Amino acid sequence: MRVLIIDDDEDLRNLLSHYIMKQWPQAQVEEFDPLAQDLPGDDFPLGKYDVMILDYMLGRGDGLEWLREFKARNDCPPIIFLTGAGNEVIAVRAMKFGADDYLRKQELTRERLLNSIRDVTQKKIEQTVTPEVAARLEGQTLGTRISVPGIRILHMIGEGGMSRVYLASREKDDEPLVVKILRNEVTDDPTSLERFLAEYSLIERIRSPHVARIHGHGVSEGHAYLVMEFFDGGDLSQRLDGKPMDPAAALNIFRELMFALGDIHETGVLHRDLKPQNLMFRNDGSLAIVDFGIAKHVDAADLTNHGEILGTPRYMSPEQVQGRALDLRTDIYSAGVLLYQMLSGEHLFSGASAVEVALHHLNTPPPALPAHLEAYQRLVDKLVEKDRDARFRNADEVLGFLSRKFYQAEAQR
Repeated sequence: MRVLIIDDDEDLRNLLSHYIMKQWPQAQVEEFDPLAQDLPGDDFPLGKYDVMILDYMLGRGDGLEWLREFKARNDCPPIIFLTGAGNEVIAVRAMKFGADDYLRKQELTRERLLNSIRDVTQKKIEQTVTPEVAARLEGQTLGTRISVPGIRILHMIGEGGMSRVYLASREKDDEPLVVKILRNEVTDDPTSLERFLAEYSLIERIRSPHVARIHGHGVSEGHAYLVMEFFDGGDLSQRLDGKPMDPAAALNIFRELMFALGDIHETGVLHRDLKPQNLMFRNDGSLAIVDFGIAKHVDAADLTNHGEILGTPRYMSPEQVQGRALDLRTDIYSAGVLLYQMLSGEHLFSGASAVEVALHHLNTPPPALPAHLEAYQRLVDKLVEKDRDARFRNADEVLGFLSRKFYQAEAQR
């Protein structure tokens, strides 16, 4: 395999080369410095490379223009385009110009790079395509087959148990969007399909800046889809990254989450699956809740099938684990688990299995925060009370506590 890396950052070129050579020792990696050389002409042998990695900022050159020039040639290899976080408009243009994949440099890891190379070169690198690669290739192909009016689906950027997620753009103005396409195996299950479609109807009723904006939904080629806003700032899991956050920053995010829950609960909706991946940030730093796939109207919360447990075990309330009727306090508990994680950098409970973690929520007293975070202990304790009657009743009560104990005191200084 031969790889060409075009980037004006020597350290990044060396790092990418190291990742590639570590995985494929027989690979030939060539580095091209755009600060020392101009855009390669027609005599430059692009066809000898199996893949090109091209940066969007080339010092004295525009990566998008280089991409356009390269893709106009018949001998152009697959191109992985590197962008910056928050530059999805550039990513959209790159995909329209013919880029085969894009990676955000701030989130670039060895695994993501190697997976991208495998995907765009397919069988050129490895004789046998692994099930993981085959699944990603199937997802990419699916995105090209689905037709959404006024929307162009560009590239798969994630997948979960219920749906695949694609970067897309609105054709009239190149606004980056996200399209969620329900998996075939889920569509075949009437209950799961109903939940997916209910997600749209629930969110449509919630008029709040703290909830993801939905631009449409429908069915194409037998696949249910949902079109929603793209979040430039990523999700909370990216901000956590296994480490504690600055306490003031954690409290501010938690406060925004309470405003969001207040808006959601006011419409009678329980989210029931709060977790870091479902808390997204816009480019201006504002927070919005996504993924209402298992949300439910509070009036119907006691209609959950007996013993049915929905949610993510690390963030489930005790009553959720038991499959009991739920009310607003289940989301309050999950938000408390998130606050503990933001402050401490650790999960409230861990275990060898999901069942073990769930049982901890039922039976194990929550661990205390580290001593230097003692000021937040009372707040966390009241959020994650196992007896929901001892918990905060709603988001307004939590916001009142925050105002009295934290923000009001700061304002008087």
